[in-house]
Amino acid sequence: MDWTPLFLLRTVLFPKALLGLRVFEPRYLDMISASLRQGRDFGICLSHPRGDGHAGPELVGTLARIVDWGGEAGVLQVQVQGQERFTIQDWRYDGPLAVAVIQRWVAEPIVPMRRESDVLRSILEELVGKEPAAEMDASSAGMILAQALPASPEEKQQLLLLQDPLERLRRIMDLLNQRGA
Repeated sequence: MDWTPLFLLRTVLFPKALLGLRVFEPRYLDMISASLRQGRDFGICLSHPRGDGHAGPELVGTLARIVDWGGEAGVLQVQVQGQERFTIQDWRYDGPLAVAVIQRWVAEPIVPMRRESDVLRSILEELVGKEPAAEMDASSAGMILAQALPASPEEKQQLLLLQDPLERLRRIMDLLNQRGA
């Protein structure tokens, strides 16, 4: 079996989105170092308490690819980009690090953003620029918007689980409306 290292966080990473990480724990410094050496992605999962003093992962996460890194004296600044979503088939702690056997999800269908998403497109333009936003499909737009959304980790996890890109955009709009944005 192929065991994928997991980074358990109180945040969610979405495919195609960028996430900055401040890494200082030795177990994660070792994991990042191995990932860079081997050119291998690792999983990011929303963590939740298990009751035994350890955290456990949500069963759906996103593979992360390191796109930039740097740092100073024991603290590594890493930027990752979300790749495919996955479901955990089995997981365990291998020493201090959680590892999992994963099943990758198939990519979402490529569908255009609907006209009623114009409000979201203007937010997207602020995040990625006018030209990239104009070319973006509903899946890519929804993933990037969900990453930037001011929402709880649990709300973001629910958006990650959706497999319909237009439904994700609708729910993002609903969350923004609830917050008066």
